[in-house]
Amino acid sequence: MSMLPAFLLLVTLCSGGYCSPRCCGAAAPRATDTIDVRAMQAIAKSTGADKSLGWGVKSADPCDGTWSGVRCDKGEGRVTSINASNGGLVGTISGTDLSDLAFLSSLDLSFNQLGDDLPVLPRPLSYLTTLNLSSNSSFGIPDSFFFSFPALETFAVDDNLVITGNVPEDVVRCPALRTFSANNVTLFGAVPELLGNVTIFPALERLSLARNHLLASIGPDFGKGSKIRFLDLSSQTPETEGDSLTGRLDFVAGMTDLVEIHVGGNSFDGPLPGASRLVNLKVFDAPNNNLCGPVQYKFPPGVAVNVDGNPGVGKDC
Repeated sequence: MSMLPAFLLLVTLCSGGYCSPRCCGAAAPRATDTIDVRAMQAIAKSTGADKSLGWGVKSADPCDGTWSGVRCDKGEGRVTSINASNGGLVGTISGTDLSDLAFLSSLDLSFNQLGDDLPVLPRPLSYLTTLNLSSNSSFGIPDSFFFSFPALETFAVDDNLVITGNVPEDVVRCPALRTFSANNVTLFGAVPELLGNVTIFPALERLSLARNHLLASIGPDFGKGSKIRFLDLSSQTPETEGDSLTGRLDFVAGMTDLVEIHVGGNSFDGPLPGASRLVNLKVFDAPNNNLCGPVQYKFPPGVAVNVDGNPGVGKDC
């Protein structure tokens, strides 16, 4: 009997219900890339995850299911996600080791005791969209840090001993940002106007910079026409005697997508902002400032308004 041509055999097998990787498009599992294996083993040792999470104890292969919190693309044999939150990690991560995980899309190292400056990567992680470094002991964001994450969408560094002055300007290298959270990291100076620029960050929805040392006023065009839905600038503490955030809240009226705003515990003054056209607004939280004027007609119906501790509210400005 004559043999069917190869392409006819493939058509026959696929149409007959047989599902091979070639028929269905599924990639066959590959051995884990040796570069990823070496990088993950180095990270396990430098952070103590070999002891606290057992990384590498049962197997040297980070993609065989024995490495807690590590996920891989089996078709490519590459590490794609690391969740080591509350993992008992200490020490540091080498930027070189991290940059070797070229397929990494999500990295959560929150609630550990990692220290030293955040690493600068020699090569960018082109697929990384989520980076959570909250609640560690890090104390610096290098000026070139954000160059390493061109696809970054979610960044959180809350509750770290980050002494950096202000948000590094190279954050503009992350135009896909949707969430930027840097609460309680000793930021000081003015609120970075670039984070309220819709041209630079057209997708930004959540901006949280609470409990820092920010001061001065905020320009009237901050956040104008942006997609920011959640804004938290509350409880700024000046490094020396004087005002924290001050000036008027006029910029609020231009933030048409705003749902929640938290600006309590500052020195904002002047009349309450005219927010009656902000149809999505649900929470206006501005206690303990120096605001004045009537509340009536300033906000859409149903908004939870907290203006306690503003002696001038309800009185003429």
